[in-house]
Amino acid sequence: MTKTTLTGPGPEGKIYPPGKCMKPESQSRITKKTPISFPENKSPIPFAPIVQATLKEDGTFQVRAVFLVARKPKGQKEVEDDKEGELDFDIYQNWYVDLHGKRQLQFFIAYDILDDPEKEFDVYEASFKAEPYPYGKDTFAEIETIQTFLWDIDPETSRGTETVVQHGG
Repeated sequence: MTKTTLTGPGPEGKIYPPGKCMKPESQSRITKKTPISFPENKSPIPFAPIVQATLKEDGTFQVRAVFLVARKPKGQKEVEDDKEGELDFDIYQNWYVDLHGKRQLQFFIAYDILDDPEKEFDVYEASFKAEPYPYGKDTFAEIETIQTFLWDIDPETSRGTETVVQHGG
């Protein structure tokens, strides 16, 4: 996937992803894992997330993602909302209709950090259930692939991936 940028920044020059911010209870969890190093990294563009999507037999749509976010360098000024170096994440879900008239689904894992090239990254794992389309039954039945983006709202960079939906489970 390529870099995605939108025009028309919102308040404070931030660009928020399209779609609806998911309810906190649908965001089962985002957990921080062991940090990882890429000592030769020279790019501010984030790594694409690794995503698994499953349409379960009970009709729920489970998404799991592993993603890397650049670690804040030591001594970098703390953000007001920052809780001891922890980032806040929001997950946005976007339904849209493609050129063939089929419903499609996108997810955006949004956060806000500086876009400097870093060599140390925190590993995060997200697990959440998609919210159904507001119209019709069998909401997820036609969804064959999803797109998931790691979205820095500052608005310089984002990176995404397309994932084939697994059935059953």
